[in-house]
Amino acid sequence: MDRRKAIGGILAFTGVGVASFAGFKFFYGNSKAKRGQLKNYESLISELVAVIIPATDTPGAKEAKVQVYVIDYMESCSSNKEYNNFLNGLTDLQETCLSEYDTNFEACTMAQKIEAIEILDINSGDNDLLTKIDNKIRGRSFFVILKSLTIEGYCSSEIGATELLAYVPVPVNYKAITTLAPNQKAWATR
Repeated sequence: MDRRKAIGGILAFTGVGVASFAGFKFFYGNSKAKRGQLKNYESLISELVAVIIPATDTPGAKEAKVQVYVIDYMESCSSNKEYNNFLNGLTDLQETCLSEYDTNFEACTMAQKIEAIEILDINSGDNDLLTKIDNKIRGRSFFVILKSLTIEGYCSSEIGATELLAYVPVPVNYKAITTLAPNQKAWATR
C-alpha cells in the first residue's frame, strides 16, 4: 500500500468529519445555553411591537403586553434555528441603530424607528421559491418571526380581541350568509 494514499485518505476522512461537525453546529447550534436571554431584551421588544401595531383610537401592542407573549413563545416554543435567528436579529438591530443613529433603538425618534423597521421589512424577502428554500434551511428571518408573533399575540390578547375585533363570547345563532355593515370589525375567534 502506498503511504501517501493512506495518509491522504486519513486526512480526507478527518476533514469530512470536522466539516460535518462544523456544518451541524452551524445549522443546529447549541442554543440551549442561550435560552433565557430574551428577558434582557424586553424593552427593545416592547418598542418593536409598539412600532408594528401602534396605539391609535385602540390600544397598541405594547399596551396589550404582546412583548411578554413574544418572549414566552420564543423561549418555550421556538426551534433552535428560529431562536438563534431572533436573538441575532435583536443584536443586529441594536448594532445598526448604534452605527446609524448613535443611539439604541429604544431612544430613537419614531421616524428613525419606522425607518429601521422598514429596512428590516424590505430585507425579510419575498415569498418566492428561493426564500422558501432559505427558510427551510436557516429558519424564518427575524422580522418575519417578530411580525407574525406580534399580530398573533395582539389578536389573541384581551385588548385585541375585545377592542380591535368584534367579540361575541356566546353567539346567539348561526347565520351562514350575513351582510356586513360599513366599517364593521372582523370577528375574533379565540
